[in-house]
Amino acid sequence: MARWLPRVLTITIYALVLLALVVSLFPIFWFFLTSIKPRELAFAIPPAWTFTPTFENYQAVLADRAFIRYLINSLIIASGTTLIALTAGLLAGYALARYQFRGNGVFRFLFLLPQITPSVAILVPLFVLFNGLGLVNTHAALILANLTLTMPLAIWMLVGFFEDSPIDLEESAMIDGCSRLGALARVVLPVIAPGLAAVAALCFIYSWNEFLYASILSGRDTRTLSVAITSFLTNRAIDWGRTAAAGSLILLPVLVFALFTQRYLVRGLSHGAVKG
Repeated sequence: MARWLPRVLTITIYALVLLALVVSLFPIFWFFLTSIKPRELAFAIPPAWTFTPTFENYQAVLADRAFIRYLINSLIIASGTTLIALTAGLLAGYALARYQFRGNGVFRFLFLLPQITPSVAILVPLFVLFNGLGLVNTHAALILANLTLTMPLAIWMLVGFFEDSPIDLEESAMIDGCSRLGALARVVLPVIAPGLAAVAALCFIYSWNEFLYASILSGRDTRTLSVAITSFLTNRAIDWGRTAAAGSLILLPVLVFALFTQRYLVRGLSHGAVKG
């Protein structure tokens, strides 16, 4: 019995992992399946598993010029948020990791406050501020709003990666004549490159999927894809086919991005994010 116990345990673990994978991926599979079904089969009971696929829902969504504009808006906002959060998180995380000063731990906690504060509590003062500055319905407003949550995440994760990078290499570079910024750029950044990739991936995915800020601070010219998809839900009916097609198109870039950075994401979530 003792000889079979490790094998049984291994099989059980693999079965549980497979079950978790099926549970996680089935909604995505069903969403895609709905997007290529004819309209009359979208909610057939029992569900129709055999049918002739149609891409008319995708054609209708992509033929809409507004959808392309919303796609560009999402790319601008997500890319801008990621770039700023990564740059600010890089500098702040390096300072917190390398300089030991009074109140260092307090600063780290203060940076996390926006992350643990409900978004609604932040949204109201942001709207009042941006409305007074005339920034509502601008890309800048949405980027700044997203930074309230992505920047603390970037700082907190990068602190952990900086603390794990060997300081001896950095000090050797400075002895050889490098400035601190030069040592950071030439020595430290290549070492923590996986951490930077993980932070960039998380910031981009969050900004791409963000809905609350975008639904309040955006307008017709700056609406993002996460908000635009609600246009298929009207008081007359819900066009589930086009909703599923638009949702699949929105999900595709994030899935591709996550697949290419998955090992960095796992390392960042399990390593840099838990350092304190």
